[in-house]
Amino acid sequence: RITPRLDEALRGAVAAHPAPTPAPDRLHVLVRTPEQLDAALEAHPDSITLDYLELYGLKPSVERVKAAGIPVRVASPRILKPTEQNLQKFLLSLGADLLVRSGGLLEGLQGTPDLPALTGDFSLNAANVLTTRALLDLGLARVTPTHDLNARQITDLAGLVSPERLEVIAYGHLPVFHTEHCVFCRFLSDGTDYTNCGHPCESHRVALRDERGRLHPVLADVGCRNTVFEGRPQVAGGHLGTWRAAGLRDFRLEFVHESPAEVREVTLAHRAYLAGELDAAALAARLHALSDAGTTEGSLLVPPGFEGLTTLPML
Repeated sequence: RITPRLDEALRGAVAAHPAPTPAPDRLHVLVRTPEQLDAALEAHPDSITLDYLELYGLKPSVERVKAAGIPVRVASPRILKPTEQNLQKFLLSLGADLLVRSGGLLEGLQGTPDLPALTGDFSLNAANVLTTRALLDLGLARVTPTHDLNARQITDLAGLVSPERLEVIAYGHLPVFHTEHCVFCRFLSDGTDYTNCGHPCESHRVALRDERGRLHPVLADVGCRNTVFEGRPQVAGGHLGTWRAAGLRDFRLEFVHESPAEVREVTLAHRAYLAGELDAAALAARLHALSDAGTTEGSLLVPPGFEGLTTLPML
C-alpha cells in the first residue's frame, strides 16, 4: 500500500529525474547536380550529401554548403579498383564528412588520423546486428541498413544496435542494377571507353523504358560504372511513425533525376510531417502528386502476416 508520505517521495523522485527529452529529428538530403544543390540550400536541411558524377567539381559545392552553415558530406563510389585508390586521398582533401559506400574504402581509412565523420551506406550490406556492429566498430558514426530489409526489419535492427546508430532512407529511388557496362559510351558516342567517348554522361540524361512504358533513370559514376534506378521514388511515409517511436531520428532523402522544384517540395513535405503539420496520409498524397510516375513502398513493404512474426535477437 502506498502511503501519502511514500507517494510524495515517489513524485519527488520522478520530478528530480525527469524523462529525457527525445532527440530532434534530422533530415539529410542527397543531391547529384549543382541545380539540385541550389534547391537543397534553400530548404536548409540538417545536412547535405553531394553525390556528383564528376568528383573534381566537388570542391566549390562543398564550400557553398559550408558557407550556408550546413554540415556537408561527400559520397564515395560503390566500388574502388586498385588503380582508383587515390580517390581516398582526394575525398579526404575536401574537408567534408564521408558517406562510405565501399568496403575497400572503409578498410583503407583504418588508422588514418583526424578522420571526418563517416556514415556507412546501404551498399555495405548491414542486414543484421552482427554485420552492423562490425561496421560500426570500424569507425562509422551511423550505418544505413541494406535495401534487403523491409520496414519492420529496420525497426527490429534499430532495437538491437541502438537507433541513433542508424540513418534510414525515407525517400529515394531503389538502385536495382549496378554494372561495368556504360550505356552512355555505347549509345551516345563512337568511342570505346572514357579515353575517347567524349563523356556524354556529363551532358545527357538517360533512362531505360520498360514494357509498361515506365522510365528508370541511369547514372554513371566516376569509374564509368552505371546504376539503373527504379523510376518511381520509394517512400517510407507509412512507416515513419513506427520508426520514430523506435527512436530513429536520422532520415535521408535521395534524389536522382528530380528537378530543383521537386527537391525543394519533397524536403519541405517531410519537414512538415516531422513537425506535425502533415499526417502520414497527407505526406503520401503530397509525394505521390509530385512524381509523374507515382510512388512505391518498394523494398520497405511488410508482407501480410509478417507483422506478427517474432524476431529473435542475434547476439
